[in-house]
Amino acid sequence: MNQNKKYCLITGASCGIGKAIAEECAKQNMNLFLVALPDSGLEEIAVELANKNQVDVRCFSINLTQTDAPKQVYDFAKSNNLIIDKLVNNAGVGSYGKMEKQSPQEIDDIIMLNIRATTLLTYYFLNDLKKLPKAHILNISSFAAFIPFPKKSIYAATKSYLLFFSRALNTELKGTNVTVTSVHPNGVGTNSRIKETLKQASMIAKITSLEADKVAQYSVEGMIKGKKLIVPGRATKFFYILGSIIPYGLVVKIVGWAFRKV
Repeated sequence: MNQNKKYCLITGASCGIGKAIAEECAKQNMNLFLVALPDSGLEEIAVELANKNQVDVRCFSINLTQTDAPKQVYDFAKSNNLIIDKLVNNAGVGSYGKMEKQSPQEIDDIIMLNIRATTLLTYYFLNDLKKLPKAHILNISSFAAFIPFPKKSIYAATKSYLLFFSRALNTELKGTNVTVTSVHPNGVGTNSRIKETLKQASMIAKITSLEADKVAQYSVEGMIKGKKLIVPGRATKFFYILGSIIPYGLVVKIVGWAFRKV
C-alpha cells in the first residue's frame, strides 16, 4: 500500500517545534512518520493531523536515548514500507545551570539525544535517501551553536556539533540529490518552563524569541529550497551577523548578561 508513498520523518513530534513542523508539513500535503516519547500523546496528534489534512500519518513511540532506538526507528520504517524522503532530526533536550550542578544522567541524556540519536538516524537512513530523486535532512540546532553559552555549556556544545555535522555532511553529499539544512532559532516558547525563562531574560533574549509555528515555517520552507543554514527571525539574524564580527570574549560577556536574571 505504501510502495509509492513518501514520508517525512520527524522526531520529537509530540510538542514544541517538532509538533509545529509536523503541522506545517501536513498542510503541505506531506505524509508523516512521527516519533516521540511513549505516553506523549503522539497517537492522538497523528489522528488529528491525518483527519485535518487528509494525509497518511504513522507514528512510533520510543525513547531515543535508548542505545538501539535509532535502529528500531529505521527497522519500523522498513518493515512498514515507509519511504522516507525527508528526515527531520528535531528531538532534543537541554538544561540550565553550572555543569557541576547537573547529574551524570542528565548530561548523558543531553548527549545521547542531541548528538547520538541524530547521528545514527542520519546514518541509517542516508543510503536510502540517496536512492531517491530528491531528499532532505533537516537538523534542528540552536543559536547557541554559534556562541559559548555559560550555564548551558553542554547543550550549546551539542548544538555546535549539529552545526558542523550538517556542514560537513553537505560537503560529503555534494553532487547527490540530498541536501542538509541546519536551523538555529534563539528562544522558542515550547513549554511553560522555557516561557518563564524568557520572561526573566533580557530584552535581547525577548526580541529574538519566536513562536514554534514561525520556526516551523522558516524551517520547512528552507528545507524544501535546499538551504544549508537558517537563522530564523530578523532580530536573531542581526545578532548572528553581529556575533561574527565582534571579539569572541565580548560575545561571552553579552550572552552572560542577556541571561543574568535567570
